[in-house]
Amino acid sequence: MKDWEKCLMSALCLTICTLVTAQDVKQIYGFKGGIKINPGVTITPKDLAPVTPEGKFFTESWTFVYYTDDGGGGYIQYSIARVGYAIRQIGAHHTHYASDGKSYYRKEILSQKDLKWEEKGPRLTMANSEWDGFCPKIHVRLPLPGLETDMTFNCLVGPWRPGSGPVHYFTPDGDWYNLIVSTPLARAEGTIKVEGKEKKVAGWAYIDHASQTVFFNTQAEVLYALRSFSDNWAVHFLDYHAPAEFGNKRVSWIMVIKDNKIIYVTDKFDIQASEWTKEPRRGRKYPTRVKVIVNDPEFKLEADMKAGKLFDVLDFRDQIPGWLEPAVSKMMRQPATIRQKVEFNWKLKFQGKEEIVPAQGIFEYTIVEKD
Repeated sequence: MKDWEKCLMSALCLTICTLVTAQDVKQIYGFKGGIKINPGVTITPKDLAPVTPEGKFFTESWTFVYYTDDGGGGYIQYSIARVGYAIRQIGAHHTHYASDGKSYYRKEILSQKDLKWEEKGPRLTMANSEWDGFCPKIHVRLPLPGLETDMTFNCLVGPWRPGSGPVHYFTPDGDWYNLIVSTPLARAEGTIKVEGKEKKVAGWAYIDHASQTVFFNTQAEVLYALRSFSDNWAVHFLDYHAPAEFGNKRVSWIMVIKDNKIIYVTDKFDIQASEWTKEPRRGRKYPTRVKVIVNDPEFKLEADMKAGKLFDVLDFRDQIPGWLEPAVSKMMRQPATIRQKVEFNWKLKFQGKEEIVPAQGIFEYTIVEKD
């Protein structure tokens, strides 16, 4: 690595550490207006445009989660990260889980000049990779070396967001985390070419756009996320648990879709994790069994998820040079995301009718290492 690159990475890590350690312990503010099926806020293509807030730290991503009919799946992500005013990273990423159990990850790190946004379409271009369109159809193309992807997402449910605005931290108008679900449910189809072998794929998908000016270590100590699908149902949830110094406050929502219509959304549900094991890379503990319960007089939902295939472990350390890792490890706690394949049954009771719904999907557990 060149000397200027080492200096750049050192500055990046020192800036991050300063951000993490300098923040005061203050209240976290929740979603304005609570969690609603229809928050009453119209979402337009403009809401998916890149944002450029002033400040020392900012990240933004457009994420496509897909689960294929043959039991594979993956995550496609276009991302922007900025620390300070000089350090900025733009990238196109794809993690693909083939039906035979093999995982593939490719990324392309780009520069500011490779980023282009066109409101008409809309279209986001990162060098040779791009996504374009708005519900009811979104198209994705990533010609990454060894993992070339061309997929169309036919939206079955329109855009949604949890509440009427972002989560704010420290003050009602302070640092923020914002989430817009471009579509909670889509039918995906296209081709994925892995190491020269092309395959047609089809399956279910979920798409969102997230941006934030608060560092993840402040935002959450533990995160649970699920995207699950069946022929007539889909259930997704996102559940942040803030660090202890913020009182372990939860910022959560769970959504239930039936016959391509959102029928129930709430932030009141329970998660019970158990049967912990260690991932093979660095021995982090993660749950292989998770119970999810909604106990509402108008809607009851329950699942006992026993995880199957460990898809992958995404580690912050993989994004920094090996020579710098020991220093970074000492200076800051680092998040890692563990993804597992899940197959289970949802037990539902709605409008006087009980149903057992077979489901499958991808479960995420993200943890920030302890000091």
